[in-house]
Amino acid sequence: MTLSQRTVTVPNLPPGTDLCLIPAGPAPNGRQPNFVDPPSLQPAVIAITTIMLTLASVVLAGRLFVNRKSLKLPDWMMVVGFLFNVVIMGTHLALSRFYLHVWDTPLCNITANYVKMNFIIDVANGPALFFPKAAIFMFYMQIFGTVRVVRIASIVGIIMAFIAYLPAALVLSYYDVPRVGQSWEELIFNDTVHKGIPAGITLGVVSVLVDVYIFVLPLPTLFRLSMPLAKRIQVIALFATAFISRGVAASLVCMVYRIKLLRLTDATWQAGVVGIPIIIESNVSIIVGSMPAFANFMRKYVAESSLFKSLRSRLFGSNSGSNKSWPQVNSIATIGGTGIKRKVPSSFELSERGTVDSQITVPPKTYTTAGDTIHEAGAHSQVNG
Repeated sequence: MTLSQRTVTVPNLPPGTDLCLIPAGPAPNGRQPNFVDPPSLQPAVIAITTIMLTLASVVLAGRLFVNRKSLKLPDWMMVVGFLFNVVIMGTHLALSRFYLHVWDTPLCNITANYVKMNFIIDVANGPALFFPKAAIFMFYMQIFGTVRVVRIASIVGIIMAFIAYLPAALVLSYYDVPRVGQSWEELIFNDTVHKGIPAGITLGVVSVLVDVYIFVLPLPTLFRLSMPLAKRIQVIALFATAFISRGVAASLVCMVYRIKLLRLTDATWQAGVVGIPIIIESNVSIIVGSMPAFANFMRKYVAESSLFKSLRSRLFGSNSGSNKSWPQVNSIATIGGTGIKRKVPSSFELSERGTVDSQITVPPKTYTTAGDTIHEAGAHSQVNG
C-alpha cells in the first residue's frame, strides 16, 4: 500500500530525527497519534486466519485421506492451491502488526520488508484462487462426464479462471516491484503501487463472475434430473449453499473492499481490511471444493466409528441406528427423460474414493438430415470421480 498521501517524507526530515516518533500519515480532525495502544486489526486477522486455516486443513485432509489410494489431478491442484493459501495467510500474519490507522503507525515501521510482503501476497493470490476453482470445474467434468455441454463449459471455466487470476496477479506484482535504479523504500512514497489498485479491482470483479459461473453451470442439468422433487431440491440446495453463502459472498465482500482502495486515505488500516476477505475467499475455495469428499470421509470414518455411535447413543438414545445417521439416496437420475427409470444406486452417491459415482442415462435421439434418418443410441455411463 502506498503512503503517497503523507505530508511528511523522509528526505524532508532533519538529520537524526527519530522516525519512530513520526506518524506515517496525517490524522483526521487534528487527532493525536497513539503509539502506545492503538486500535489494531491484528486480533481479527489472527482469529480469522486460525479459524479458516483449521477448517481448510481438516476438510482437505479428509479429501486426501479418502482419495489416498488413487490421487488424481484435482486432488493435487487443491494441494497446490492450499500451499499458496498458506503463503498468503502467513504473510498476512506477519503484516498484521502493521494493520493500524496510518496516523497511529510510526514511520519506522514502514520499511522495504513491508513492501516486499505485500508483493508476496499479490503474487500468491492469483494461484491460490485459480487452482482450487479449476479443481471444482474438474469435479463437474467427473460427475457430469456424459453431458457434453457441461463438460465443454467446465473446460471453458478452467480457461476463464486461468485468464482471470494469473495475469491479474502478474500485473499486481509488476506495480509492487521497484523499477531499474529504484529502491524498495522509494515505492513507499510514490504512486507506483497505487497504480496497481485497478488490477486488484479487476481481479475482484472477475473472481465474482467465476464464482457465479461455478454456481450456475450445473443448474440446468440438475433441474432436468428425473428424481423426486424433494431430492432434487436437496441437491440444488447443496450447490446453492456452498457457492452463494460461501464462495460468491466471500468474493463479493473482497471486491467491495478492493474498490474502496480507490479512495486510499488510511493505507495501513485499509490493507488489513482487504486482507481479511482475501484470507476468507482463498480458504473458502478449498473448503467448498473438498466438501463432497469430506462428506464421504465423515460418513465412512466418523459416523460409523464406535466413538461416534457411543456419543450418539448417549445424546439421542439407543434407538438412533447407524442407518439413520447418514441418509443415502437410492434412485438413479435420468437426464432428458420423463421419469425414474429404475432403482439403482444414486447418481450423486459418494464413492469409496470420496468423490461422486455418476450414473447418468441419456435417452436416444433421432435426427433427420437431407431425407436420411439418423438414430443416436442412448448413453449410460458410470463415472467414479
